[in-house]
Amino acid sequence: MEANQMNKRTIPCLFGILSLISLSSITFAGNEQYPKLSEGTVVIRGDSGKWDYNKAHTLSVVEANKDGYKYWGYYGLSYYDGDPALRKAGLARSNDLVHWDKYEGNPIIKSDCRWPNVILHHSVYYMFYAEYDADNDSRIVMVTSKDGINFGNKVVVVERELFKQNQNPFIFLNKRDGYFYLAYYNGVEKSKDSTKNIWQIKLRKGKTIGKLKTAPSKTLLSSDYTIASPSITYFNKKYYLLIEAIKKGKWNSQWVTLAYESKTIGGKYKEVSNNPVLANNDACAFQHVFNNQLYIFYSHCLDTAKVGALMPDWEEKMVKEIQ
Repeated sequence: MEANQMNKRTIPCLFGILSLISLSSITFAGNEQYPKLSEGTVVIRGDSGKWDYNKAHTLSVVEANKDGYKYWGYYGLSYYDGDPALRKAGLARSNDLVHWDKYEGNPIIKSDCRWPNVILHHSVYYMFYAEYDADNDSRIVMVTSKDGINFGNKVVVVERELFKQNQNPFIFLNKRDGYFYLAYYNGVEKSKDSTKNIWQIKLRKGKTIGKLKTAPSKTLLSSDYTIASPSITYFNKKYYLLIEAIKKGKWNSQWVTLAYESKTIGGKYKEVSNNPVLANNDACAFQHVFNNQLYIFYSHCLDTAKVGALMPDWEEKMVKEIQ
């Protein structure tokens, strides 16, 4: 989850769309619905007095089958403003996607790491995350690891732009065409003229992960209110795109998660009829499909009365498709 839209420092949590599409131009999908979801289950909480206390924010999961655990999850914190030392990433591991054991050597990334998102490919762990400068402008970098714990070889994938945000990366391997897709948020949020603020969802496509660095970016969605945190998956013979959104006077002025569907990854995405699929300050959603079942790991605000504050408290929850 990102800072509230009403704050000037708002920071929000596929391919083949060749033209700019505003949210208002996306049509409803009739009776098309996002899959029915279970009740939310808390899976990661920050420990009192520790580095992650009340700030567990995102959880990216890979099926590693290593060291006695089937699933390895990489979680990040909600901090983005101020001291880079607060922005860290941790590792938690599980065999059932509900009960998670935190790695005793946490945090595994100790500074300036926000929104860690990981993919495991050919025994290499690729982690994408956002870094910030003193003016809070952000860029997306990638680090790699052979053991899933010790990461290095940092590469800048999406360069920093003056007075802009490039963050909220989500890496997706589309097994149907063999390409990697990097979705992320790009925006202008600090313009002196608020009418020039803009929130966009961007996408890059590469035959290899390395080619994402030089791939052109396409704009998928554009909005004059906060949208961010893209997540893509393929399920039930269609592609689903999730984003988070907040707008004063809509959805009770709370964070929500919205879903869109398409039969092709670069096709025209239609809003599902059962939006928002997550509400009540539930956002920052990462979609994963394991054992032919859809899971969503997302952030839930612990102190809804403080959601307008710069850094409210969060916990990580999970819902899954009801089969």
